[in-house]
Amino acid sequence: MKNNIMFFVKFAIAALLVLAILFGINHLYIGGETYAGTYSGMEKFENVPENIRYANFGPSYGMSCFRYDEFEEENVCFNFGLTMQDAYHDFALLKNYEDHLAEDAVVAIPVSYFSFCSNASAPSSSRYYKILKKENIKGYTVENYVSSNYLPVYGKGSSFVRDFTNDAMNAIIKKGMTTKTEEETEEKSVEAEKLSADSKSRVVVIESGNLSVYQNYIEENENYVIEMIEYVKSKGMTPVMVLTPYWYEYTEGFNKELLTKGFYEPVERIIEKTGVVYMDCNSGDFEDYIHTPEYFNNCDHVSKKGGLEFVRRYMQFLENQGIKS
Repeated sequence: MKNNIMFFVKFAIAALLVLAILFGINHLYIGGETYAGTYSGMEKFENVPENIRYANFGPSYGMSCFRYDEFEEENVCFNFGLTMQDAYHDFALLKNYEDHLAEDAVVAIPVSYFSFCSNASAPSSSRYYKILKKENIKGYTVENYVSSNYLPVYGKGSSFVRDFTNDAMNAIIKKGMTTKTEEETEEKSVEAEKLSADSKSRVVVIESGNLSVYQNYIEENENYVIEMIEYVKSKGMTPVMVLTPYWYEYTEGFNKELLTKGFYEPVERIIEKTGVVYMDCNSGDFEDYIHTPEYFNNCDHVSKKGGLEFVRRYMQFLENQGIKS
């Protein structure tokens, strides 16, 4: 009997030590680069406001464009955009947080050149386990739920080692550096030459990685956008579909046939089926904007200054369309 008790005591101590080590490693992982990248932008969902009058969804393009700073004193605004967010998860987030939107809210649905040519069958990433209801999570598993919410280091051993190594190297590098002044660390404008080079390389990535590969998903992604638009309208709110601004050489660099089939034709069908208001930020009305380097961080993402200017023009667009000012 005594031996049995000692065995269970030792077993319990060993189990507690393993758990302590595991949760210690988990804590270190949460403070690392991989975790920060995976859950980038998620902190805003900890306090989603009520009675939102201006909301937007979309991937990183929408996330960077909608800077509501100048309009937030008079209106509740919220940016639901997240990096690499597809049409399915835009719609899922809308359904999850619709009670936070005002009855007459304006809902912007940003689209990009590969919105309709992304992998519509891919399961939801771990971040959505933190903010969506179970029924809206693609490929839901209990294992992923536990990992995402309680033990994110689970299955991420290689990432943990990489983060730990990077932190050590960064500490050594910082130790040998002098402190920079505020002027030296201030973000500089991107020159037109850099935007031109970035456009050429980015076009290749999108064409080869999306437009040429996932065209069989066009109909499915198109339907997600249509369903989202109709859902917004059914709730008495106003949907606005937006093609966010790109540096002009980025737009001009695409294979016209690929882009027509993969983007422009789906957009035309959506407009025809839903009657949604469409704001094309790469049209003539934005000619000066898409030729202004300081409005861009790279060829397809706007800078803070570009985001502030974009929202000014977006609000003016809504007013011109007879949608509340």
